[in-house]
Amino acid sequence: MITLFRFIFFWLVTVPCLSCYTLPDVYFTRQVRIKVVGDLMCHNSQISTYYFPKTKQYDSSGSFEYVSNLLQDADLTLGNLETTIATDPIEFTGYPRFGSPIGYLTGIQNSGFDILSTANNHSADKGPFGIDHTIDSVIQKGMVPIGTFKSNSDYLDRKDFFIEVNGIKIAIYNYTYSTNGIPVKNGRTVRLLDENQIKEDVVFAKESGIHFVILWYHYGSEYEEKPDKSQTKWVNLGFEAGADIIIGGHPHVVQRIDQFQEEKTWEDRLVAYSLGNFLSAQNRENTDGGIILSFELEINSRNQKKIKNVITEPVWVYSHGYKIIPILKYARNEISLKLPKHLEKRMYGYEAHLKKIPGLTF
Repeated sequence: MITLFRFIFFWLVTVPCLSCYTLPDVYFTRQVRIKVVGDLMCHNSQISTYYFPKTKQYDSSGSFEYVSNLLQDADLTLGNLETTIATDPIEFTGYPRFGSPIGYLTGIQNSGFDILSTANNHSADKGPFGIDHTIDSVIQKGMVPIGTFKSNSDYLDRKDFFIEVNGIKIAIYNYTYSTNGIPVKNGRTVRLLDENQIKEDVVFAKESGIHFVILWYHYGSEYEEKPDKSQTKWVNLGFEAGADIIIGGHPHVVQRIDQFQEEKTWEDRLVAYSLGNFLSAQNRENTDGGIILSFELEINSRNQKKIKNVITEPVWVYSHGYKIIPILKYARNEISLKLPKHLEKRMYGYEAHLKKIPGLTF
């Protein structure tokens, strides 16, 4: 009798309830963590520092001693190479026409960089050979150069930089406002900011199934701590074209970071107007440091996109050896370096300045 009752209860009560119950969707997310730094410059005093007489070789690895672990814990690490790579020591020069030994790339490579932008106002400083050799040297060191090209065929092969990481498809395009008036000759290309080109690039990337489009601009006014009208123009144009993220450089100082949602799609957008100097010998006010910008790209099972966990890590360059100091780690006594009191005060003053910039989160 009890067995019969259980059978009737199952069919009259349990089954109808189960038929009304909808099992939840199985959610999964794919994520990519990206880190981006500002200008990687190489002035005359740096070139001298990087030379080792015993081996007669150049190596910048010492500059990255204290930040390599911060750069290596990302899926992709990006930086702006604001120098050319030369072969003749006579061509190893800093401002105004930059040319660096290939050993400058050694430290950059060893510290974990994956992608270097090469389109900036110093791209043509050493002429056509400098453009070619910079591209070849970056590739030789196992990194990807974007923004400059050796020939038309090279341009057609590499102009659309697409990469897939953890199932997320990313496009990165690099443009500069100029090459300081130096002509780009003999079939070479340095990608310049161009309204139609940017629109075409973004559309092509989206039509190719790219999830996130990153535009990397070299633009603006040097040493200006707020974005100028030209920066605002190019940022607005990029977002209107459909870009998801815009990264900027050239002012040599850090500018604000904005995050918002696009009005029509409610998708996340991110712009860092200028990341400042990551490595240089500049000592003008607020040019002796910069930030590491870190963020995550995420896509869930419904193809909803998010830009999450945007973090900025402040760094400062110690001119003795041109060592990049992660300020927060220094303050926690996590690195084996003690600055002279007057320089420590200057570094903390720089950190205090950064804290006043909108959008930076330490």
